[in-house]
Formats: sequence, C-alpha cells, structure tokens
Amino acid sequence: MKRMLGLICLIPQLLQAQYLPNKDYPKGYFRNPLNVPIELAGNFGELRPNHFHSGIDIKTQQRENLEVHAVADGYVSRVGVSHTGFGNALYITHPNGYTTVYAHLNRFYPQLEKYVKQKQYEQESWATSLEIPEGMFPVKKGEFVAWSGNTGGSGGPHLHLEIRNTATEKPLNPLLFGFDVPDKRAPEVYRVALYDRSKSLYEQQPIMLPVKLVNGQYVPAQPVVKIRASEVGVAVQAIDRMSNSANANGIYEVVLLDNDVPSIGFQLDDIGYDETRYLNAHIDYKVKKSGGPYLQLVFALPGNKLDVYHDLKGDGILNLSDGAVHQIKLLVKDAYGNTSTVKFGLQQQAGETSEKVCANTMYPDSRNIFENNQVEFFLEEQALYDRICFNYLELPSKNPKALSNTFRLHTALVPVHNTYNPRIKTNRLVPLGLEHKVVMVREGAGGSGVSATVLEDGWYKGSFRDFGDFHLELDTVAPKIGVISGGKGGKIAFSMSDASGIKSYRAELDGKWLMFVRRGNVLTYTFDEHCPPGSHNLKLTVTDEVGNTAVQHLKFSR
Repeated sequence: MKRMLGLICLIPQLLQAQYLPNKDYPKGYFRNPLNVPIELAGNFGELRPNHFHSGIDIKTQQRENLEVHAVADGYVSRVGVSHTGFGNALYITHPNGYTTVYAHLNRFYPQLEKYVKQKQYEQESWATSLEIPEGMFPVKKGEFVAWSGNTGGSGGPHLHLEIRNTATEKPLNPLLFGFDVPDKRAPEVYRVALYDRSKSLYEQQPIMLPVKLVNGQYVPAQPVVKIRASEVGVAVQAIDRMSNSANANGIYEVVLLDNDVPSIGFQLDDIGYDETRYLNAHIDYKVKKSGGPYLQLVFALPGNKLDVYHDLKGDGILNLSDGAVHQIKLLVKDAYGNTSTVKFGLQQQAGETSEKVCANTMYPDSRNIFENNQVEFFLEEQALYDRICFNYLELPSKNPKALSNTFRLHTALVPVHNTYNPRIKTNRLVPLGLEHKVVMVREGAGGSGVSATVLEDGWYKGSFRDFGDFHLELDTVAPKIGVISGGKGGKIAFSMSDASGIKSYRAELDGKWLMFVRRGNVLTYTFDEHCPPGSHNLKLTVTDEVGNTAVQHLKFSR
C-alpha cells in the first residue's frame, strides 16, 4: 500500500517529465575535480551579460591553489592562457566522447607548466592557445593536473568546470551527469511578464505580475489577468538554489501549458559558444538593460536561432481570441527535477489596441540599411531578433575633441547580435597624416566603447555590436605606464592604461623577449632562469589600438 501511494504521488512528476526530452548522459563516469565537497557558485545556463554560463563554478573555500584532479581518464588536448575569459585553462579529452575544461587556474602541473612556458618563449607571447598531441600528456582519473586560482575574467577564487561534446565542442549541462551535489530545493519564481505579440517586443512595456507561493503554487494577486491582446507571449523571472549553497543560480527548464495542453518548453543544455549570444534573444533585453530583472521568454523571437526550445502542441503564443478564460500553467524546473508551478487565468480584454506608425521599420532575417550624407550602416540578416522602429537623430557634439556631430543610431536598449560597421564623415579637419588616429566613440546603455577606424573614400568605419550615440574624435595620446615594483620581492610589475584600449605589449630584458603575465592591466614578471644575477636593462613597450606607443625603461640588479 505504501509503495502504491508513493507511485501515486509521483505520477504528476512523471507526467511532467515526459513533456521535454530526457537527457541520457553517463552518470558516475566523472568524479569531483576537487578534494572538497562540491558547492556551486554558478551553474550551467545561468544568465550572464551577452552569454549563458557554460559550466559549473565550484567554490574553492574562498582561497586559491587547491589541487585540481582529472575527472576521468584521458589526455591533455589543449591549453589556453589569457588575461580575459578562462584565464589559464586546461582541456582533457576522454575516450567516451566528452572533453572536460578546467578554467581560472593558477598553474598547471609541473611537466605541463614547463611545456607551456617553453612554447610561450618560442612564440614570444604569454597569451597562447596550444593544441597538444594525444600521446604527450596522458592522465588518469583522479590524477593531479593543476592548482585552482582566480585568473582571467574571474570575480573571485573558484574552479570553472565544463563538459563538452568532443565532436561538436558544445558545452553540456554538467549537472545532468550525476555529480554529487545535494539539491532538494525547487526554483524560486518572482514574477511573470506578459507581451502583446502583435507588437515588437522592443516597442512595448510588458505587464508585470509579481507572484507569491500559496499552498505550494506560485500565483499572482489577481486570479484572472485581463490583457488587451489576442496573441500573448509569457516570460518568467526565476532562480534556483542548491541545498548546500545560498547562491542564486539559473533554472534548467520551463514548460508552458494552456488549459493543461503543453504549448512549448525550453531546456538550457547543449549551447555552443557560437550561439551563446542568443541569450539576448532569450531574455527581455530592454527590461534588463533598463535596470530590471532577467525575464526568460517562453517563446522564440523571430530572429532567435537558439536550439533550446521545443514546440509541443503550440509555439508559446497564446491565442485568446475566443474571449474565454485560459488557465495558464508554468512548470519551472532545475536540473535535478525539482519543480515549481505557476498558475493564473488569462483572458482577452475587449478594446482596440494601437501601434504607432513607423517611418523606418527594420526586420529580423533581413538585411537592413540606413544611410544619409553623414552616417551609414547595414545590418546582416542575423543582426535583429524582432522588428524595430528605427530611430535616428543628429545632434551637435558637446565633446571639444569631437571631429563630427553625434549620431543617434536607435537605442542601446535594443540588442544587435553580430558586429556591424557604422561609417561616419567628419565635419572638422583631420590634420594631415593623422587619419589613422581617428577613433569612433559609442555612448549608450551599459557604458561607452571605442573602436579604431579605417578610412574608406572619406568615410571613417568603426566596428560595434551595440546601437547608441556615435561620434568621431582623434586619439594621439600614448598609453600610460606606471611602475608598481622594480624588483623588490623578486618581482617586477607595471600598470598600463589607455582610453582606446591596449592592443599589445612587449618586454625585452637586455634585448631578449621576457615573459610578463597579464592580469587586467597589470603586468608582472617573477624572477626565474631568464634573468640571471647581475645588472639588467628592461624595456617595456605598450601600444594602443591606433598605434600610439609608450616605452618604459628600468634598470635593476638581481
């Protein structure tokens, strides 16, 4: 009888699990990469600026240099070193068709560290990406391979772990592989948003419905919500927490039901780096850029090519034209199947809806062009996710360094998927011989950006991935170099800065290339075999994006 009652209780969960595909990844094949229990600071699919998080972030007890171990047998297939992104990263390919990635490391294990350093000196570059032959560095499950750290684009000590499909190189959701991470907590849902899908997502403000947990289900204040639209899209704001961690992580799955009929669902798994920027189409970008929350759309925008959505008996667009009350249900899950349910009624409200007349509509899946005598650009077919009513304004520039007026190209509250090339003409004389020093400056939501330009038939062409306000100015200022340490404590360190960005740096010790490690805009060299005892002359050259160069000389003794 107890078993039967238990099965009866499980029936709703079993039925829910059938809506979207079950993932059949190997369980128990991979071990914990650390010697401490797994506590997550971030999970796969967590929403980040312009991308989905591609792995799990494992806490390292707020410290660096914990031992990192191979999660399974395999071989080191690649190593990356950079001051951005993954920092020091190690890739291990396994015989079962998967590759694991370990990122933000401080150092690799000694034999590998020696090999990487040799290659860096051969290439005369600290930043490197090395493909490594299969038989050179084999590893066994549990073997020590690196020390954890805080390198690259890391906000604190942790280990970033990915599991990728070796053939496609797509990151997969590691929590579907059976790691021992305690989690019995269902996702927390904060609000639902409603959209009139006869209009562009970017030409409206959604109806926001805060929800609260009542009798085990999330509900809004009013049981039936009325909306002046016949076709409605839904978005949800939700997070997930693990049983042993208070961090607000991302959800895994959402299914939308209309009168108990499943319409659409999405699962955050198997997302490649070439498509991760479609996060900006998966969320209400305008709301987020305006200071609001992450709202995940439970429908696909026309220009969204992300392959995480599953049309069931609909496409997520709710048809309310029958005038009846539709019982809407959202099933919000984490990777372990813990589920939260959102319920509310939805009904079309009588009345006319209006949409403004637009003089210049731009469409997704189309090549869009704008041009006049002073500014022009075109957008490739993949650039827009939904149609926009393009706004343009020419303003006198308030910047005394400006070589042009300011051109408002729509608004930075609307996303652009790929790079485009605005071209602007100057209205002030550019001194002869300084044409290559002209930069294009963008200002808008999320801050400003600077691009070097190319002169083409009187037009200065820049490169950007955002709309905003653009103007031209001259950059003839060399980067700034500061001495942080001149050899004290066995280290030499410099700071560097520049308005248009650092393009490259090169250090030479007594005329020979010397490797400096870059973290942010700080360069550090720790004395090693490349600096023997005695007196030395060090030369550091730093170049910005338009070729302005600064040189710092340092004489020291070791």
